[in-house]
Amino acid sequence: PAIFIALCYAVLSSAIPASGGEYIFVSRIIDPFVGFIVTWARWFAMIAVIAAMSVGDVTIFQDFLNILNLHDASLFISANIQLIAVVLVVVFLIVNYVGVKVYGRVQTVMFVLLMAGLFTLVLFGLPNVKISNLASSFNPDFSLIARASSLIFFSYIGFSVINDAGDEVKDPEKTLPRGVLLSIFTIAAIYILVAVIIYGSISPSFYASYDFTDGSIADVASHFLFLPIAAFVAFAGSIAIISDINPTILSTSRLSFAWARDRIVPEKLAELNKYRVPKWTLIINTIMAVAIILLAKQFMQAVMMINMAVLLVFMATSLSTLVLPYKHPEIYKKARFKLKGLWIIALIGMLSSALFFGYVLRLNEAMPGFIFLLVWIGIGSIVYVFTQEHHKMHWKVYKEERKEKESVDKELIAGLIQKEDKKR
Repeated sequence: PAIFIALCYAVLSSAIPASGGEYIFVSRIIDPFVGFIVTWARWFAMIAVIAAMSVGDVTIFQDFLNILNLHDASLFISANIQLIAVVLVVVFLIVNYVGVKVYGRVQTVMFVLLMAGLFTLVLFGLPNVKISNLASSFNPDFSLIARASSLIFFSYIGFSVINDAGDEVKDPEKTLPRGVLLSIFTIAAIYILVAVIIYGSISPSFYASYDFTDGSIADVASHFLFLPIAAFVAFAGSIAIISDINPTILSTSRLSFAWARDRIVPEKLAELNKYRVPKWTLIINTIMAVAIILLAKQFMQAVMMINMAVLLVFMATSLSTLVLPYKHPEIYKKARFKLKGLWIIALIGMLSSALFFGYVLRLNEAMPGFIFLLVWIGIGSIVYVFTQEHHKMHWKVYKEERKEKESVDKELIAGLIQKEDKKR
């Protein structure tokens, strides 16, 4: 469903560019409670993403060390994975704390390193590709495809993160839709290219004997690339994971900032530091990510929970896109990015997300994550109800005042018409 969802995000980000992304979209278009609950689920899921990526990055860096035969260093990292992952999260807390400019510079450096690694893999990997390896027998098992898709989908959710800092982007009505669409198609192209190189470069016998559950792209690449090249690819792979931690930290802080601005959570969380960054939301989110790193044991269960939470948001966002032109035509009219047949795109996005959610739920690892998600949504509902008296949603007050004024105007006009009729 990712492409259809991305198109929905492109339209909404053009119409309503604001910090808080999906919360702003869903709460303003559908309902404040629905907007809060689905993003409450996503908020925890994205914090779990930070934790999972931090641990995953350390694991990939181990491959880099093993390829270079630095086994003692690899063993040290293996014994201290959680501690090193915590250090990574804290480092990126500091990067985000000092403002968007520093964040942007760090992200640019990591992107350059990532692209250098990708270019190296393509340059030295493509000559090893054999069509016969790609054309070998394939017996599809839909449950295995869905399980693998849950991990791949885990990497596609970044396009939704782009919208969470809408207030801090130059010309957001134009820039955000472009960023969303560029990211989704670029990610797809990169995944396909890497898959062709990796699977096209290994023989059927190697494929049959290799333990992919305990392997990695870098380890496989070391069997058909020169070791220094494979080591650099492994290093770039670790940079790829790190580069995702940074925007996810930024995204979660802007989401809780939007809640605080509406006073669903304490207004203190909307307080900005001297770099114009919501400091308390950033710190709280980091503490939660560290707690998950130290306490979580089952990676796949965490991934399933993350995917289900994100799919809930995607369903709500697609529904928002579907009703926007009809419920709020004045907002849709201002959007600089519009699509013909938008309702079809939004409907496909919503239904495909719902179907994928249902299938993920059937997988063995999904039920514990689903139960936790339900409990977490229940906690969020309690938070919303108990803070309802303090909610300060200026946009909602404005809408109610406008409706009241329209009602008074209609009554006044009806009265004038009746008077004119009586005179006649």
